[in-house]
This record gives sequence, structure tokens and C-alpha cells, in this order.
Amino acid sequence: MTRGAIRAAWSSRLMRIELLPSSIPAADTQYLVSFLVNDAVVIDAGAIGLLADLERQQRIRHVFLTHEHLDHIASLPIFLENVYSPGPDCVEVLAAADVLEFLHGDVFNGRVWPDFLQLSSPENAFLRTTVLESMVPVQRAGLTVTPVPVSHGVDTLGLVVDDGVSAVAFPSDTGPTEDLWRHLATIPHLRAVFLEASFPSTHSDLATLTGHLSTRTFGAEVAKLPAGVRTIVVHRKARFAAQIAREIDELGLPGVEMVQPGKVYLF
Repeated sequence: MTRGAIRAAWSSRLMRIELLPSSIPAADTQYLVSFLVNDAVVIDAGAIGLLADLERQQRIRHVFLTHEHLDHIASLPIFLENVYSPGPDCVEVLAAADVLEFLHGDVFNGRVWPDFLQLSSPENAFLRTTVLESMVPVQRAGLTVTPVPVSHGVDTLGLVVDDGVSAVAFPSDTGPTEDLWRHLATIPHLRAVFLEASFPSTHSDLATLTGHLSTRTFGAEVAKLPAGVRTIVVHRKARFAAQIAREIDELGLPGVEMVQPGKVYLF
């Protein structure tokens, strides 16, 4: 076996995570949230329906939603339309009960978008839904996904994704929180956390009011992680992205890096 073949075989066994770009043209600026995991699962649907490669969209079978804010669900209707094919096989949308209720009443309501739920039948479905419950793991596509409550402006579930070898955490939108860090401390094979830093220090009051982290609170949350775990910074508000990056760099925290949308992270 050649060295390249060995490298490819090794890479194929790793968890693959990509934050999908959400700017035109693609850049480090992040407006919407969709993390693609192993090409079969997506965490949040902000950008997934905008992915140019429709074949990649069609490979996605499970959409996990952390909460109902627009940057996390914006392209879900477009995605479901893109991948729909007549028949019983369809995408599964997994979220807390109140998020699924919101989607039906306020998105798939026949006004904002056709009511894909009412239009679905067992023989011909646009989607099927599954309720996520806090701290109850579900298994999908060879992954165990555990929802853990975090501290945001609306009820939000962070997600811990585990393939049995590596675990990666997606706290989603959160301010200072505790339950998630206590749970992560029990996982010896935790490799990385994609942690938000939405606001610079000049807007720390707004971060507190809206349930986000600022650069004033970010360091204290990172300190709750076990040593050696990568912290990948996401959800920098576009207007303040450069300022946030500078202020986090000034904190001198080890193992902290800015996310690169479109980059495939291997764990």
C-alpha cells in the first residue's frame, strides 16, 4: 500500500467536521451556522441549503437543531426542498419539542413556507421529526449525539458528538454555563470544542443580556475545559470579528484557534 493510500485510509476513520461557509464569496466571516459531520449529519441548518454541491446535500440524512434562532434554521426549508424525492425515504429533523412546534407554527405554516409536515405521509415524506430530550443520547449514522442544556436567551441544547474514539462538543449559542462543562469532564476522549465568542469586551453587557459570550467571559469558560482540548472559536459577530480575534489573542490562551469556514477538521 502506498503512503498516500495509507494516509487516506487513516483519514477515512476520523470524524470529519466542517463549518459551512455562509458568505459570498466564501470567507472567514460567519453569518449562519451549519456544522457538517461525516457528510451524513448536520448540526443546525443556517447554511446547509445554500451548499452549491447538491449531491453533498442529498447525502445528509439527519439535521440536529440546537434552537430556533434564524441563523441556525435559515436555510432549512430550502434544504428540505433541495433533497426531497418522492417516496418514504426522507431527512430526519431532530430538535427539542418546543423547537419542532415553532417550526410547524411559524415556518412550515403554509404562509412562510408550504406545510411540509402536513404534506408528508408515510409513503411520501418531505421530513420526519424526532424530539430531543436533555441528556438523552441518540445514535445516528455511527455517532452518539448527547444534547446538553446551555445558557442562551432561549432554551438551547448544546450537542456532544461521539464516534467512540473521539468526542467533539458544539455548545451552540451560550453565555457562561455549567452543565455542559461538567458533562465534558467525564469524557476522556474529548478532542475539541467549537465555542462561541459573539461579542468584544466593549459589548459585554449586550452579550450578557442576550445569552452569549464576550471576550470578557470567554477565558473563564475555556478554563473549565480539560487540559489539551482544542478550543475552536466560532460565532464571532461579523462586524466585530477582527476585534474579537485580537482580544482573544491577547488573552494568551493555549490551544485556542479561530475557525476556518470550509476547512475540514479531522478528529
